[in-house]
Amino acid sequence: MSDAKASRDPLLDTQDVATKIGSEHAATVRVYLKRTRKRIADGLPVRPQDLPLPDETVRRSPAWRESTIDRWMANRPGRGHRPTEP
Repeated sequence: MSDAKASRDPLLDTQDVATKIGSEHAATVRVYLKRTRKRIADGLPVRPQDLPLPDETVRRSPAWRESTIDRWMANRPGRGHRPTEP
């Protein structure tokens, strides 16, 4: 990726993602990631509400492109979202 393109789509660490989703704690993002990895390890599909796997690892820490998190937030059901019963 070129430097100009990377600057338009920066990498976010767990604290950056936490801030973007309205949480004060990076630990929240780590729990979300742990749940996603467990679903995958258990052979279950990743759901829209599951945090996507990191785009990169920087010094052993997960990092996501801002566009990845933006897409996830746009497609993720909101808190307390429940499908309507027919």
